[in-house]
Amino acid sequence: MSSREKIAELIQSFIIENKLQPGDRLPSERELCEIWGVNRMTLRNAIKRLEDLGVLESKVGLGTFVAKPRIVRNLQDTLGFSDAVHAAGGELTREVVFCKLVEANKFAVKHLHVMLASPVLALTRVGSVNGEKAAMESVLVNARNCEGIEEHDYSKESLYGVLRDSYGIIADHGSEKIDVTSLSEDEADLLGYPVGTAAFFQEGLMLNQEGNPLEYFMNVILPKRIILGSEMRPFAGMGEFDNA
Repeated sequence: MSSREKIAELIQSFIIENKLQPGDRLPSERELCEIWGVNRMTLRNAIKRLEDLGVLESKVGLGTFVAKPRIVRNLQDTLGFSDAVHAAGGELTREVVFCKLVEANKFAVKHLHVMLASPVLALTRVGSVNGEKAAMESVLVNARNCEGIEEHDYSKESLYGVLRDSYGIIADHGSEKIDVTSLSEDEADLLGYPVGTAAFFQEGLMLNQEGNPLEYFMNVILPKRIILGSEMRPFAGMGEFDNA
């Protein structure tokens, strides 16, 4: 185990033993170095590691604090992002960055299987959890027979709720894939983090109740705020590395 990992464990033990709660401040770097007899560079590397894991949060000029718990979204769960936040006792707010009815281009045609120039809702929102920016959502929705869909207030209204209640269209099932990315200049500007910050990239397609493409989505998710989890189930070949 590296020195950084050892100090990271000591910090987590310190939090537990002293019953520190989210928002509580840790002792200064100088004090922690004296407690454990380590140099400041090793300590800072350990703190940075715990920041990446969402355990700690540093505030310039104020110090290092125990971070608020991250939201865990089970990728196999039927809960949407907003439901997952509420289920964890958090508060979700959304800011609409872009919302407009546009004509389908080749990109939309490819992913939604619509005709070129057919109506598509383009929507981009930034989601904040407990007042802190956590994710950016960009979607393209097949807006055929959805007159006025662009006029709704998606900072307050659920997109799926609007589709269901106003147009009788149900987001039934879909598929998604997860990758790792880093924030572009535009994404960093919207989310308030430095360019190059590590993030999850979630891309997928939602189908309606008739099995037709309804929504193509691309989400950029900050791992400091949200964890993407999954359930493990036994399957053929699982545990094969334990076989003699």
